[in-house]
Amino acid sequence: MGSTGLTLADLPNIFIMIGALVALFVMLVILLRNMEVIGIVGEGREDTWPRTMQPPRLLMQRVHIPFTFKLLENEPIGYNGVRCCVSSTVRYWHASWWGAPVRDLHQTLWGTLPEILASSNLNFSRSSSHDEKEMKLSSEPLQLGPPPRTCYPLVVILARDQRDTAELRPDDTVALVTVVHIRDDQCPLPSGIIAQYLKQANGHLSCLKQLYVSGESGDACEGEGEAGGGYAREALCCVCAAAPLSRALLPCRHACLCARCLPKLDKCPICRSVITSYFCIRNEEEPLSELKQNFPLNRRLLNLFHYH
Repeated sequence: MGSTGLTLADLPNIFIMIGALVALFVMLVILLRNMEVIGIVGEGREDTWPRTMQPPRLLMQRVHIPFTFKLLENEPIGYNGVRCCVSSTVRYWHASWWGAPVRDLHQTLWGTLPEILASSNLNFSRSSSHDEKEMKLSSEPLQLGPPPRTCYPLVVILARDQRDTAELRPDDTVALVTVVHIRDDQCPLPSGIIAQYLKQANGHLSCLKQLYVSGESGDACEGEGEAGGGYAREALCCVCAAAPLSRALLPCRHACLCARCLPKLDKCPICRSVITSYFCIRNEEEPLSELKQNFPLNRRLLNLFHYH
């Protein structure tokens, strides 16, 4: 009577209680460590909790574009003078093709770099690397006829010197091709750059004027008359919706991210394809971390300015 001692019959109940407490403690630890994942905390927080496990990321590489070509602002454009500004970080060859037939141009663009440099339609001149330098291109007036036309008024090609192509990555740019429209009596559309093509070492061809820009401002961006930082001037990053978009993703070519958001993603937020590399389409500081086919005609480009 009155004894408070434990007996052997009480031990199973004690073990069950201890096990329940241990299980509750483990569940509490797991819950606290994963609050950010399940959405209890962390959403909208700037100081998110550090994670011990980071998702695997691909090593994305910036595709270096060594050339720039832009028309000088507030300068008249005509056959008697097209004033432009050119820069290059590498040795290169440049040529002006006046009255370029559309089909011949596309055949040339889908060739390899040696084939482009050896084209009988082009008379290349060699130049060393230099900062921005003004150039004036001129020709006798051309009679290209009324729209739809079969020739472009002017095509300017900047191509790498083949001596500097031995160590290029497949995505690196080997040539920049600029198509310029010149207004005349029969085609009164405003003079300016219709499109710019980037020829890559792997043979692929990308039209900078037809990058898939996210947001409603994409149409306005495609209507920019001049190149050189103007492709995505009004569009914002689709992730942060604060900074101007400045990165065009490859291979999908969606222009939808800014420099700050790009390192945080390994898949395109538009189409979910894996990001392997990217173009810089806006002059902006980098973030701290860091087929040949049968020359298909780009109908969207041709129809844009009534060329066929």
